[in-house]
Amino acid sequence: MEFKIQSEVLEVQSTSPKQVIDWGVSLVQAPQIWSLTKGEGIKVAVLDTGVDPKHPDLAPNIVKGINFTTSNPTDFVDRQGHGSHCAGIIAACDNMVGVVGVAPRAQLYIAKVLGDDGSGSIDAIIKGIDWAIEEQVDIISMSLGCPVDPGPAFHQAFKRAHDAGIIIVAASGNENTHVGWPAVYEETIAVGAVDQAFGKANFSNFGNELDVAAPGVDIYSTYKNGGYAKLSGTSMATPMVAGVIALVESLARKSGQKLSPDQIMQLIHDRSVDLGEAGDDDNFGNGLINIYKLIQKQ
Repeated sequence: MEFKIQSEVLEVQSTSPKQVIDWGVSLVQAPQIWSLTKGEGIKVAVLDTGVDPKHPDLAPNIVKGINFTTSNPTDFVDRQGHGSHCAGIIAACDNMVGVVGVAPRAQLYIAKVLGDDGSGSIDAIIKGIDWAIEEQVDIISMSLGCPVDPGPAFHQAFKRAHDAGIIIVAASGNENTHVGWPAVYEETIAVGAVDQAFGKANFSNFGNELDVAAPGVDIYSTYKNGGYAKLSGTSMATPMVAGVIALVESLARKSGQKLSPDQIMQLIHDRSVDLGEAGDDDNFGNGLINIYKLIQKQ
């Protein structure tokens, strides 16, 4: 049984001359609250294909990395591109070049659990989750999935993370079918993708387990070898949600609070922008994630 990345590469560029903000980052309204927080103090683990540790938009925010796919734990370099793209959506620096992530001062913890071909094992992912628990991260972002149940040992790892107070965000999958694993678990926030017209992305998985939707089509972010790329997938929507949650948590900490995974899930349930049918539905879950709605005072 293999876990695979949940995206398609559309375009790769070696350089990005001046800083841009991706349409998806704008749509979730992250830039409007950067005066209040840029995600500082929040630790986000990205379980993926690794990261480009020298990328100018990523390097300042990478705190630690580890590799569970080979016998060399120190080699967490991303040779695939996917992990770097996801990490950039969360926390690419606001540094006048390239792109800016949703939470440009969040701290990145990189667990390489998918190999250079973009696939990985149950064992590697469990190790990545347990490492994230040890590192006491606040959020785990997982843009990976599998269409069949990986079994109880895998699920137990998610329960351990949830019990440790970690918010887990997972891609629903790109097969235009039922939500895959691990997104189906109650312990995870299952993310679907929307396009620029606020429609369900044609590839995005659906079902009653879907919790929330986020921009996931033509998303421009960091890539391997210091580059930039446009990708589409629930893989891109997932770090959008992780980044928004990092902003919410950072704001909460500034006021002396720490929101639990269940409290975050409740906020998403109560304060997403409704899309599609009224209320919770199979295509969008509770709706589109939006930082303004999540932080509004009741």
